[in-house]
Amino acid sequence: MNSGALDRAVAIAAESGKASRSQIEDLLSGERPRVRSVVEVLPEADLIWALGTDVGEQALRNAFDLMPSYYVAGNFDRDILVRYKVTRAPGEPVVQDVRFGPQTCGLVEPGDTPDLTVFLDGTGFVKIATGLVKGMELLMRGELEVSGDAQVAMKMEAFFGLAPAGKR
Repeated sequence: MNSGALDRAVAIAAESGKASRSQIEDLLSGERPRVRSVVEVLPEADLIWALGTDVGEQALRNAFDLMPSYYVAGNFDRDILVRYKVTRAPGEPVVQDVRFGPQTCGLVEPGDTPDLTVFLDGTGFVKIATGLVKGMELLMRGELEVSGDAQVAMKMEAFFGLAPAGKR
């Protein structure tokens, strides 16, 4: 995101009282601790608003870009394709395919049929990605849906070191 777009986004957020410049920058960082620090304090309505903006879309894309750096290898003996469909109101959904392999993971262009599709909203995505909530909790509340290989879904948190010790 160019600095002009960031400045406009920060101005809108400040004018509306929904987020500070540092909160916007932390959301955009995609870095787990920085994003978590915002998600923990920002009222949910303001987080939903922020993720529905262009800045929110970029924040989600930045989080996807950093997925390979958090990946914990060794969960699979073959490549697995997972499609994430992250909804944001009023913005368009963010759709990203991620290929998980025995040793690496990487972003790929949507195209092939995924082994698993994960459907959730932007707030749920950032809460899972930062370890504030477990996917099973969102699934039980109906805030996360999966389609495809249930075995892959059960290992999702272990992909990124978010599962409790002994669950990986």
